[in-house]
Amino acid sequence: MSDHIENGKPQFRAQTIELFFDLVFVYTITRITHLVEHAHGAVDYLHAFAVLMLVWWMYGGYIWLTNHAHTPKTMRLVLMAAMAGFMVMALSSSATEGEGRLTFGLAYLFVVVLHFVAFAAQGGRAAALAMLRIVPFNLFAALLVLAGGVIDAEWSWVLLLAPAALYLSVAVMNTGEGFALDPAHFVERHGLLLIIVLGETIIAVGAGIGDGPLNAATIMRLALGIALIALLWWSYFDADDERAEHIMLAADNRRRTRIALFGYTIGHLAMIAGLILVAAGLKAAVGAPGGEEGHGSEMLLAPGVAVYLAADAFFRRLVGLAPVAVRLVAALFFALVPLLHLPLHGAFLIAALAAGILLALLAEAGLSRTRAALLRAE
Repeated sequence: MSDHIENGKPQFRAQTIELFFDLVFVYTITRITHLVEHAHGAVDYLHAFAVLMLVWWMYGGYIWLTNHAHTPKTMRLVLMAAMAGFMVMALSSSATEGEGRLTFGLAYLFVVVLHFVAFAAQGGRAAALAMLRIVPFNLFAALLVLAGGVIDAEWSWVLLLAPAALYLSVAVMNTGEGFALDPAHFVERHGLLLIIVLGETIIAVGAGIGDGPLNAATIMRLALGIALIALLWWSYFDADDERAEHIMLAADNRRRTRIALFGYTIGHLAMIAGLILVAAGLKAAVGAPGGEEGHGSEMLLAPGVAVYLAADAFFRRLVGLAPVAVRLVAALFFALVPLLHLPLHGAFLIAALAAGILLALLAEAGLSRTRAALLRAE
């Protein structure tokens, strides 16, 4: 968490106040996972994704803020105030109508305004001017969310999803002018948040087992669940995070911003969405004794792995990490698993998915070694 020297220049690293700030994100992911577990249709899943998207966009905004302003004492107060806003959002995230939705919208408006004021005061003149081009989109998004809390109609949930178009517009139009990202801090912060979401899957394993007897079968399901999570961790943290940091360091500001917005904001949003599906599916699968069918959420496990791998492949392709074809093929296969109606449940389902991920990663490693050998031969 301390600074280190890169190319003769000290690189800012994550501070303890930022880790403290991330504790609210832990609770937010828990709440969204709960929404997914109790979803009864497409609208419920879209509502959960909308909450995740809104929280993730502004959480990312605060990463950009601390990346520029670092964390003096005044910034600590800003982060603590933002924690209260995000906590209110998390607590009201399950509301589908009435005062709960309005409370969510007001909390979102609070974190948006606080973010802009802090950027203007602490982010430096160039970054503050750059934020003036972005804050109208953030404010309009907050107003849409507020409208969703005021309008009492069956379609009002659409207003929670509508900001996605605004955020995409920001990503497409932003050239990076005025921003000077510190790649070391930026990559580390997003990696830490991904670790938090992986931690939610660990919690799901324990919650799935609950207070049941710790016999051999239960321990086997637990071990398989941990193995699957470890493989998902391996797929990203084996070397990709470090390589991505070096690529961002070598990139010009425009490409660095493109990687930040599309790779770390949009790509990691999809990765986290996949991991939330994995957490909900694992909880049900681990709780199923033997090969018996668990709760309906069990069927979210394979699609969750598919979304995660596809998003990871998108991130790797954008950054310039090869190969990606193996992960895309594996993602397609896992996406088709529920349609095949295979008699896989509980421990057998977890084991099959873990084996599939392991084979994909080993095949990818072999392909990388072959490609490296061919390049050396040339």
